[in-house]
Amino acid sequence: MKSSKFWIAVAAAGVAVNVLDGVLQGMILQNMYYSKHPDLFNMTANPAWYIFGDFVAVLVLAWVYDKVSSSFASGWMGGAMYGLYAGVLVNFPAQIFLHLYIRGFSYRLAWFNTIYGIVWTVIAGAIFVAVYKKGASTSSAS
Repeated sequence: MKSSKFWIAVAAAGVAVNVLDGVLQGMILQNMYYSKHPDLFNMTANPAWYIFGDFVAVLVLAWVYDKVSSSFASGWMGGAMYGLYAGVLVNFPAQIFLHLYIRGFSYRLAWFNTIYGIVWTVIAGAIFVAVYKKGASTSSAS
């Protein structure tokens, strides 16, 4: 069972990235990308799934960090560096290839998604680690 600090840190990072996604994906990019490609994006999905998905993504990011934390410096900068590595691992080159897999998916949007995904994990990692402070309390294995 994970400590309460772990779950609080997951919640804090989850709220932060949900706000980030809500502003960027839900407001700013709505007209720039999504409305121009209605055939590519499901605009009728329940937004609760996006919120849930962000929390699950942060939970997975936190779970992996908990296992590899000794490879990174302590504090938010170590979390940001972990987020950078995790972001590159998850997003590059997978997001770049979307333009090859999905007809009409622009190469420019693929690069944007790659960079945004990396920034997202850097932010989530920094916030999670800043709140979690793994070395400050004991963490049980899961």
